[in-house]
Amino acid sequence: MDTLETVLYADVLFAINFSMDFISLWAAALLGCKPRRALRMSAAAALGGIYAVVSIVAGIHGLWQYISAAGASFIMCLISFGKCGGLRGILKQSALIWGCGALLGGLMTAVLSLGKGGSIHTTDGGSVWIGAAAAAAGAVYITVRLITAKKGAAPLPVRIEFAGNHIRFDALCDSGNLMRDPISGDPVILLSAVLGKRLVGSENTRALLTCDAEKLSNSGIRFRLIPIKNSTGGSLCAAFRPDRVTTGSGRHEGSVQCLVAFSDCPAVYFGGFPATAPASIAS
Repeated sequence: MDTLETVLYADVLFAINFSMDFISLWAAALLGCKPRRALRMSAAAALGGIYAVVSIVAGIHGLWQYISAAGASFIMCLISFGKCGGLRGILKQSALIWGCGALLGGLMTAVLSLGKGGSIHTTDGGSVWIGAAAAAAGAVYITVRLITAKKGAAPLPVRIEFAGNHIRFDALCDSGNLMRDPISGDPVILLSAVLGKRLVGSENTRALLTCDAEKLSNSGIRFRLIPIKNSTGGSLCAAFRPDRVTTGSGRHEGSVQCLVAFSDCPAVYFGGFPATAPASIAS
């Protein structure tokens, strides 16, 4: 009696999982308002593809499958986005990666099952898989864009405390603000210098705008240089870490880890608000 043998095409499995993992990482970056670096996400997706092949060859099932998948998402998150501001940020972003992957996989299954009586057939050639992947990726992109647009639609109440001073204002919650400290990975609030003077004084505000390291050092303000990309090219700005930053109001109010940089602009410049805040600090 003949026995059926299962043939594993590792290269095909790797390619499929690499593509799905890369799309999941890209979607998770949009949802978590993280910088999208193609090379780093490609390396993480390659790790995900290798994990998929190894998990099938090794026969990982049951509880260990979920544990190992969570570990893979955790490492992929570190490779793609860095420390994300600490363990809490890494766990949150890892969960987003897992969720986007589950959404993408579920959509692909649904697309492949349409018109097939509820079962998946792979005898129609690679074009079926390519079409399903494209349709699922498009659906994920639209879903993520709708979520991020809603997330950044409302103003964000912010309170900043520093050296005994404090200011409270509404910031433009902008998913396009991807300014981050390259060392800690913490997001950066960009605040009008007009309002910033109330927080650190006129001289320190001028020193931050001009990146005057000597003046800031004499004032006891520890600052970081933050890269900025805009339509005119790239530049650097000085940002400092306040004593405390809280966002939201009422029962939704909570402390966040972030830095503050100043912009030499009118008091209400960012869409009618005095500051632009990354959407990542609104959650």
